[in-house]
Amino acid sequence: MKDYNTLTFYKKVGCGSIYCIFMEDEGVFYRLVIRGDMTKETPCGEVWFNSISRILTYALRRGLWEDTAEDGIVKQLCQKTDKCYGYVPNEEHILHCADAIGRCVNEYVKARGFTIAKT
Repeated sequence: MKDYNTLTFYKKVGCGSIYCIFMEDEGVFYRLVIRGDMTKETPCGEVWFNSISRILTYALRRGLWEDTAEDGIVKQLCQKTDKCYGYVPNEEHILHCADAIGRCVNEYVKARGFTIAKT
């Protein structure tokens, strides 16, 4: 199995923590893997994270290529109109899991030197 360079970003949400692992192949985005410590308590958690990882991998490949990742993907994930039933006030004002994932995507794009829109 090939070793990939990774950048990992972590966010705290009401019911646990989310880890977004961005894998790169020779400096180019390859794949996103999302993990959380709350997946054992929620029956759909692991399946949901695997599914959203695959969707975001596809969207990020295209979004980074077209330079639309921050305006499209991040903006949609970080919707302020939704709030998780397990929401707990926090320093970053993260309202739900998708918001946390969107912020991790935003941090990844910043770390890699792409242009960032405000979230």
